[in-house]
Order: sequence, then C-alpha cells, then structure tokens
Amino acid sequence: MLINRRSFMIQFGDCDPSGIVYNPRYFEWFDISLHALLARGDLRLRQMIEEFGIDGIPMVESRAKFLAPSRYGDEIVIETSVAKLHRCAFDLHHRLFNADTLAVEAFETRVWTVIDPQEGRIRARPLPAAVIARFSAAEPPS
Repeated sequence: MLINRRSFMIQFGDCDPSGIVYNPRYFEWFDISLHALLARGDLRLRQMIEEFGIDGIPMVESRAKFLAPSRYGDEIVIETSVAKLHRCAFDLHHRLFNADTLAVEAFETRVWTVIDPQEGRIRARPLPAAVIARFSAAEPPS
C-alpha cells in the first residue's frame, strides 16, 4: 500500500505552556500528512474533485494512542500509509516518531463522497479503480 514519510521540527506555537505538543496539533499534522500521501500517489484533492466529481473525502472515524511526549524543538517523522481499502472508504495509519521512539499512533477512516443531485445530500460512492490502483501501489507512479 502507498506510504509517505515527512519530517519537521516542532515549533513553539505547537506546544502548551509546559512545552509539550498540544494534542489537537497532532490531528492537524495527520491531515497534512494525508495530503502529502495523496500527492505522493499523484492524487491531489483538487484534481480528484475535478476528475471524479467528488465532494470530498471526509473523516468519519479517528482514534489515537499517545505513547510518548514530543516537545518544542524535537525533530519528528510522520509515516502515513493506506492501511485498508473498503468499497467506499479507506483507512489510514499514522505513526509519529520522535527520534527512534513511536510517540503517537493514529488511525482514521475517510469516505469517498459525492453530492446526490436529486436529494442534495452527501452520499458515499465506490472508490474508482484508478484510485484503488494508486493506493495499492507500493511505490508511487513515476
């Protein structure tokens, strides 16, 4: 399955007064990591909206395990991968490493959605074959 790694240094503004990362920041970083993963698979959200007529890929479930703290100035690596494909959704697995320590492990489910023109409501639709192929690739397209 498709995987992406990105690294960055924790900034002062990411932290609480004790200098430890404020936990909602992790979820922002995981969302950014999702978009980096999509780009690695040559699947940018704007392009998918135009090409496939989707409304988006909203998160419908998330959970995280906070295993070790991260602090201002730490260099971290987030590894994001497609963990599982469903008919109309996909699961992501995020692993955040601080040095060689797994500090946070998170999981989320995203749904492939369109707006039903007759009802004006958001509906799940099956993942297109092209998207499944890119998510299933061990290496991104060249």
